[in-house]
Amino acid sequence: MGGKLISTFVLLILLFSVGCSGQKVINVQGESQNWSSRIAYEIGEHEQIGKGKMEYTGSEQLKSLSYEINYPETFSVGGSGDRSNIKEDETTFQLTISLPDDNVDMLPDKVGDILITVMWETIAGESFEETIEFSSE
Repeated sequence: MGGKLISTFVLLILLFSVGCSGQKVINVQGESQNWSSRIAYEIGEHEQIGKGKMEYTGSEQLKSLSYEINYPETFSVGGSGDRSNIKEDETTFQLTISLPDDNVDMLPDKVGDILITVMWETIAGESFEETIEFSSE
């Protein structure tokens, strides 16, 4: 009985390590005057996805924001989103990007060409726009 349990455990560890060995992670970071961002692009055999966040580093309370992720023209991907009625203590916003297969090989060389344009309004009614520029970590 104990031998079967150990064998099953070893088999599960082996399957997990083989399944994850093809995964590559490309970490990028960027900032502007009032924003910082980090994205980890997880490149695997069956999935290419970017997961990250944008963080507001300014001093005014946010009311709403919208953003657009701009990739080089050779990429077939982009992204955007918006938030309204932002809570007083909310300064971090999650990002998820699906990366098409044909863009995976280009990503390491084009990290510096990725931009996020952020537009936001404060509770005082002031509107701002900044661009976050990225580089590899």
